[in-house]
Amino acid sequence: MAKQLLAAAIAFFVFFGTIVLNLLFPIALLNPAWLMRLATGLIGSAYLPLLGLISLNLAVYFYPKQNLKTLRSSLAKWAVIASLGFLLLVPLQVWASWSLIRQDFSPLEKGKPAVDEPLQAMEKAIREASDAASLQTQLTILRGPAITPQDMQRPLPELKQILLGSLQQARANLVRKARSTPDPRVWVLIQDAIRFSIGALGYAIGFAAFAQRPNSKQPLLDEWKSALFSRR
Repeated sequence: MAKQLLAAAIAFFVFFGTIVLNLLFPIALLNPAWLMRLATGLIGSAYLPLLGLISLNLAVYFYPKQNLKTLRSSLAKWAVIASLGFLLLVPLQVWASWSLIRQDFSPLEKGKPAVDEPLQAMEKAIREASDAASLQTQLTILRGPAITPQDMQRPLPELKQILLGSLQQARANLVRKARSTPDPRVWVLIQDAIRFSIGALGYAIGFAAFAQRPNSKQPLLDEWKSALFSRR
């Protein structure tokens, strides 16, 4: 039974190591999207090393041989790093989420391309038009505003000024709408950040239950409990 549990523990650790290597490369430490992908992948697969630690502790329980105890003691020190690492994931993920919201999902940045591209084409057509008829043709092609018969009788410079003014007002309205309309992806990202932060805290506690610092006689989780209650 102990051999099977040890084999299962090794398989869990190896599988997790393979996933981590796949998540790490290519490394981009200052890229928020890379940090989010890393955090999401680690939290999504962190149950594997936990199952490995559980399997190893069960193997020691059923077959308390010295080599298994030594292995458990070594992994307990690595579990300290894992526990603190998951605690570190919480602020890192919050920073990465906030950076993504500011960079990629800003309402102004989201609205600018959609607003500017067609309106700039219309503005260019208005400024370069040589007569009202060709201007009407260009605006029809660009799906712009129709020129009324009354406006067609106006002098071309005056007509251009009227159309440019309407275009400027349309641009301002569209930008205002883009700024005021929340991007649903922002809320999804916030929800994911909250969910994964809670998961990271849970895994930090889980690894702390199996972690033990060098020269310490109790698990890291018990140390945290003692430090917490001693302050009350």
